[in-house]
Amino acid sequence: MSAVSIDAPAATVALIGVRFRRAGRLYYFDPLTIPFRLNEYAIVETPRGLAAARVVIEPMRVASADLHGPLKPVIRKASSDDLVQMAAFHDQEPAAERVFAEKIRAFQLPIQPVKAEYNFDGTTLTLHFATTHAQLDFTALVTDLATTFRTRVELRQVGPRERARIRTGMGRCGRELCCATFLTELDTVTLRMAKDQNLPLNPNKISGVCGRLLCCLQYEHEGYVADKMAREGELGGGGCATSGKCESCGVHDLKAALGQPVAPGYGPAADAPPTSPSGEEASTAAPADDGSPASVGSPGPAQSRRRWRRHRRRGHGQVWSPRQSSPPQG
Repeated sequence: MSAVSIDAPAATVALIGVRFRRAGRLYYFDPLTIPFRLNEYAIVETPRGLAAARVVIEPMRVASADLHGPLKPVIRKASSDDLVQMAAFHDQEPAAERVFAEKIRAFQLPIQPVKAEYNFDGTTLTLHFATTHAQLDFTALVTDLATTFRTRVELRQVGPRERARIRTGMGRCGRELCCATFLTELDTVTLRMAKDQNLPLNPNKISGVCGRLLCCLQYEHEGYVADKMAREGELGGGGCATSGKCESCGVHDLKAALGQPVAPGYGPAADAPPTSPSGEEASTAAPADDGSPASVGSPGPAQSRRRWRRHRRRGHGQVWSPRQSSPPQG
C-alpha cells in the first residue's frame, strides 16, 4: 500500500457566485469552462425552471471540503438576445401587476398584490402577494390568470419584511431600505436590542416601513453590549441604579457617559428616612424656643412628587432622589 503525502494539495473545484435579485441570497454554480465576468448573466436551472442570474463572484477555485454538496452546472451564458428578451418582459411586469390587482378585486379575495416577475424567457410569471389569512383557495384565480397571460402562473405568499424587500422604499434615515440594497439575510431583531442601546421603546420610532423592528438595531448591538459590560466592570457595579445596588445606570456610547450614581437605599422599597453624613438617621426637629420654624428631615409624599415632576420638566440629566431638598444643579 503506497503512502499518501500529507503535503499533497487538497482537491479543488471551480465555482461562480450569482444572485437572482439585487440583494438576494448568494448561490454557487459550476461555471464549467465558460469565462464569466462580473455583472454578466448566466442561465441556470432552478426548481422553478430556467432563470437568469447575475454574476457577482468571478470564477474561482475552492477546496471541495468547504462545499456542502455538489454544484449544479450552469446551462450557458446569457446571449445578447436573452438580455433583450429579459428587458422586454421586465417592461411588461407593471401591467401584469395591474391585471393581478383587478383579478383579486373581481374574485373578492382578502389579499394584496406585491409584485409580478417574469423569468428571462417569459415562460413563467410569479405573482407575489401578502395576506393575513391562513387558508385560501386560489384555484379559480390561478386558472383565470393563466388564461389571461397565456403562460405558467405561480402565486407566492410573502411576509411583511419580504414585502418591503421586494417593493423597496425609503427608510426613516432617508436612505433606501437596507433589506433591498445589501442585506442578504433577514436576521431576527428583538426588543432587547433597543433596550441595550438606550433607544426609546416607542414602536413608531423603532419600527420600519414593514411594521417590524428596524433591521439596523442589530448593527451596533454587539458593540453596545460589550462596551456596557466593560464600563460597568470598571465601576464594579451591575443592575439598576434606582435600586441602590450598583454604581451606574446605563451606558450612553454616543455621549460617552454613564448614568449618575445615587446613594444606596433609594428606591420604591426604601422607606427608611435618609441618613446624615455621619451615618446617623435624620430625625424631625422640634420647634425652636425662639419661634422659628422647625427643620424637617424629609419632605412629605405629595411634596416629593411635585418636586420630582418639576425636576423632570426642567430636563435634568442626573438621577435625583425626591428625598433631596433640591435637584442637583448643572
